[in-house]
Amino acid sequence: MNDQARPHLGAPDSGDDGSLSDERILARFVSGDDEALGVLARRYEGLLLGLCTGMLGDRALAMEAVQETWLRVIRHSRTYDGRASVKTWIYQIAMNRCRDLGRSRTASKNRERVHHDRLQDAKKAYVIPAASAIDPKLEAAVGALEEHQRETVILCYHRGLTHRQAAEVLGVPMGTIKSRLNKALEKLRESLGAQSAVPGRGVEA
Repeated sequence: MNDQARPHLGAPDSGDDGSLSDERILARFVSGDDEALGVLARRYEGLLLGLCTGMLGDRALAMEAVQETWLRVIRHSRTYDGRASVKTWIYQIAMNRCRDLGRSRTASKNRERVHHDRLQDAKKAYVIPAASAIDPKLEAAVGALEEHQRETVILCYHRGLTHRQAAEVLGVPMGTIKSRLNKALEKLRESLGAQSAVPGRGVEA
């Protein structure tokens, strides 16, 4: 089907962008309508950037994770099987990229630390630590949680993602999500104090 014959997302017979499901939009992209990917990007770009920034604590690295997420959406769009919603599928890809980039960054920092220590021993030099940005207390406390707890907290409080949706993204039972969330909130209260702005249980549906 050529470009003139193929209806695009904005055509009168398709309704506006918001009237189409993510699944229908992805199907149109797979069938050759390149504009469809732009619609998905407009729906989820900001959400994914916020999610990845929360996971990685670095906006530049988060932007890299989002870019790689869309590359994988393009690459694997034909293999999407519908077992999870498109939203869940995209979030799963983003979470996996954050994990990979986070581990890679940790390994790189460890190598840099070893190299730095060796230089210190060799040169007996004193290096003034570089100034770092001061993060809000809550952000720092969330960052100090165990990885699976941090992921759960970020997903459950990232633009109102429900417990069920978070469970789908992480591939665990909803009971596990609630258990992780309760333990994480307890740790946050211990770290920040009872009077601090610790979030509640989130949206349970």
